[in-house]
This record gives sequence, C-alpha cells and structure tokens, in this order.
Amino acid sequence: MSMSPTQLSPAGAATPVRSPMRVVLWSGLVLVLFAATVASISAWRGSIDISGPPLPLGPQVPDFSLIERSGKTVTRADLLGRVWLADFVFTRCSGPCPTLSARMHSLQLALADHPRVQLVTFTLDPENDTPAVLADYARRFHADEQRWWFLTGKDQETVHKFVEEGMKQTVIPAKGDQPIIHSEYIVIIDRAGHIRAAHGGVDAASKPLILRDVQKLLAEPPGA
Repeated sequence: MSMSPTQLSPAGAATPVRSPMRVVLWSGLVLVLFAATVASISAWRGSIDISGPPLPLGPQVPDFSLIERSGKTVTRADLLGRVWLADFVFTRCSGPCPTLSARMHSLQLALADHPRVQLVTFTLDPENDTPAVLADYARRFHADEQRWWFLTGKDQETVHKFVEEGMKQTVIPAKGDQPIIHSEYIVIIDRAGHIRAAHGGVDAASKPLILRDVQKLLAEPPGA
C-alpha cells in the first residue's frame, strides 16, 4: 500500500475515445469484470482477515461543495459518519478510467451489505462532465444513486486543487494534444473524514486489500 500519488507517463495517459471499436472493447471489458465479480462475490464476504495493526491516520479531507449527478449539492459533512471510497476519472477518458469505474462497480456489489459505506467518483473534467453527462456515465456502470455518487464542480482549477491538496492525488491538466494525466488510486476515507489508505484501482489484486481496509474501518469504534 502506498499513500503517495503516482503520476502516469504520457504514454500511459488517458486519451479521448476516438473510435466505436474502442467503445466496444471497453464495454466488453466492463462485462467481463462484472461477470467475474458476480461469480466471486460470495467468496469476498465473510472471508476477510482484519487482524493486525490499525490503518495509519492520514490527513483530513478538507471541506468541499460539489454537485452530484442528481443536481444536489454534496459537502464533506454529507459523508461524515460513513466510510467512503473515492476515485478520480473523466468521462471522455479511454485509458484507465473505464477500468477504475468497473472496479468501483465491483466494490459496490461486494459492499452491498454495508449501507454505511459510500462510493464517490470525482470528475477531473468538470467543464465537460456536467451532472447530465455524469448521470449517463453512471448508468453505464449500473451505479446505485444512493450508494455511489458522481461529483462535478464549476471549474477545473477548483476541482484539481481539491484533488491535489485535499485528496493528495496527482492531476495534470490537459495541454495541447496531451490529455489529463491523473492518479489511478482508490482512496479510502474513515468516518471522521481522514484518509487512511490508497490502493491502485486498475490492479485486480487491490480489491481484497480495499475490502480488508474497509472492514477494518467499519470495525473501529466511532470517534476512534
């Protein structure tokens, strides 16, 4: 586990979708991940070892005010009292973002029995990713409107500053032909709003680690 952000190289950066074939290929990947998740979901539950030391206490997420795909305003206060998972994508991305979103969907399924766990996706392209665009994207990944929020802001500068300074993740704005470069982590935040862990979201091996860490935080007494 690493708490440090990872910067993608331009060669591995997310790039805009440019052909129907890429859409078909990514749709196929989503379906494969979905099928694998459904087939193994029972194995994830009830078999997680949460022994060992508590997760390190990281910085507290600062306050924010962003717009959910439903149109409602979401702030940090709306997440206090919940363990939550955060990832960072943009809808025009054909690089790691669809894989990240598919991973979040698989976590939504695996955590279905834990209603106090929230999934939160932050767009890194708020000027394009309006609530309506995010709502369409969320439907592609069968996101539960109550359990998995998609947040956008008024401008890129504000969102990127929050992601870098508040969530401790790397994001580099698009420039010329270079698309947005960003971290691929799924960040885990405790009920008091502290960052406690981060795992690579595109790595399938990270899923059991994320579920383990969520279970650890759920087992902590409130206010610990």
